Amino acid sequence: MSDIDLKPRIVAKVPQFKIKYKDVFSLKNLYVMMHELLWEEGWRGYEGDRWHADVETLYSENIFQKGIHMGGKELWAWWRLQKNIEGKPNGYFKYLLDIDFHGVGLNDVEVMHQGKKIKVVKGECEIMFRPKLEGDHTTAWRNHWLLKNFQDIYEKRILGAEVEKFEKHLWRETYKISAKVKDFLNEKIFVPVPEPFHPKMYGWEAEP
Repeated sequence: MSDIDLKPRIVAKVPQFKIKYKDVFSLKNLYVMMHELLWEEGWRGYEGDRWHADVETLYSENIFQKGIHMGGKELWAWWRLQKNIEGKPNGYFKYLLDIDFHGVGLNDVEVMHQGKKIKVVKGECEIMFRPKLEGDHTTAWRNHWLLKNFQDIYEKRILGAEVEKFEKHLWRETYKISAKVKDFLNEKIFVPVPEPFHPKMYGWEAEP
């Protein structure tokens, strides 16, 4: 039996962000927008697939009749992403980001927007962003017969300033992503966002 440790070594957990939204929105466009945003910001799945096929580790749907819970569809989706720090594939640290999507009471509805009838969903959704800083992502230290005995000291005393710097940077990156998702859902955010000439509705600009 192998004693090699391949589990992520979490050096720091950055405060999480939560978005709660209850209204009408385009679930399809929300999905596409988030995938594109994360790709542009350098986030990848654990296999680096171009179409993010490796990002979603769980997708589950349950449909309830009216009178049971809130009725409609309940949806769970888990995304697991990673990012090289400063675009460098090597080094000791790596950023991790877990995104959990939970939708309840989701019902398909049709609305008129810009003179077109479009299909959207009405219900409630919650999106959780949990950023983490991984250390020793190559496992070179923890699986070395000598280095593993000094790993805690190395991280706390020698890399302490770097850990703090990366924590702050990861917090800013995650905040930026969550702010753009909030804007997409037409929620208020606490930093100025330029308003378009024609305000978005339901996360929908035009039929592709």
